Amino acid sequence: MTPLIVILGLPGNVHHCTSHREGDWIIWRCPICAQYERRFNWRTGEMKCDKSDTGDIVHTGTNNAVSNMEALTLNTSPN
Repeated sequence: MTPLIVILGLPGNVHHCTSHREGDWIIWRCPICAQYERRFNWRTGEMKCDKSDTGDIVHTGTNNAVSNMEALTLNTSPN
């Protein structure tokens, strides 16, 4: 199904991830795909991603003070 409005020019199969920090790690999780997690160590530049069978879903997210509310809003009412 193609959405009527494409947000930020992203494809229709996008899930917007929430984020938080644990020490040097920034961690993104998908509120829809319980098994999806991406971690970035901002000191070393190391990136880890556990997609665990999320199919062709594209995951995106930022890390700032309002990213969690933005992600939850975009996932529940994208149009």
